[in-house]
Amino acid sequence: MAKDSKPLCKWNKDDIKDNFKELKKIVSEPRFICRKCGRVAKKEDWLCKPEQL
Repeated sequence: MAKDSKPLCKWNKDDIKDNFKELKKIVSEPRFICRKCGRVAKKEDWLCKPEQL
């Protein structure tokens, strides 16, 4: 995981804007969803409360 090991759930608008290319890779072909915020990711490491889709 990049972005200083910060879960996707904690990214703010500036993080998304500054790392949009990386974000597209993280959310493409999602396999997990966060039970806390509803964001999705390819790998569970990117979410704080992941659950497999």
